[in-house]
Amino acid sequence: MSSQLLTKLRTKEDLEILIGELDLLDNALYQTDKKYDDVIHNDIRSWVSEIILNESIKTEMPVYIKELKNDLANIPIISASINFEPSTSFLELISDWLKKYVNEKMVVDLLLNSSTLGGIQLSYKGKYIDLSLRKKIVGEMETVKLISTNMYQ
Repeated sequence: MSSQLLTKLRTKEDLEILIGELDLLDNALYQTDKKYDDVIHNDIRSWVSEIILNESIKTEMPVYIKELKNDLANIPIISASINFEPSTSFLELISDWLKKYVNEKMVVDLLLNSSTLGGIQLSYKGKYIDLSLRKKIVGEMETVKLISTNMYQ
C-alpha cells in the first residue's frame, strides 16, 4: 500500500507518533462505534485522520490499519548526529532532500552531539560516515604531529 501518510513523515519521532495513533485507532475498532469515532476525531491529529478516512474508503479499516502498520515497520531510517537543535525549516530541508534523492519514504533520526563541533555524522544500515569538524581537526592534528616528528629525525 502507498499511503500519503508515508510521504509526510520527516523524523523518527513523527513515525513513532503515527504508530501510536494507529495503535489507538486499532484498539478502538474492537470497542464501540462511539469509541472509534471519539478516537478518530479527538485523539488523532486532524490531518492524519483526514488521510486515514479518505484512504480507508477503498478497504475495511482493520485491513487498512494492518497494511499501514506493516509499511511503517519497513520505513528506512537514517541516523544523523549534529551539534545543534534543528529548526523546523532545517528538518523540512533535510527531509525533502532525502525524499527526493534517496528514498521518498525515508525519515531521519536526529541526535544531538556537541562533540562533533560542526558538520554531521551519518549512519544507515550498518554504514557510518563522519563528516564532522572534529574528525577534520583530529586529522589535521595527526598531520602536524607527523611533520614535526619527521623534522627532528
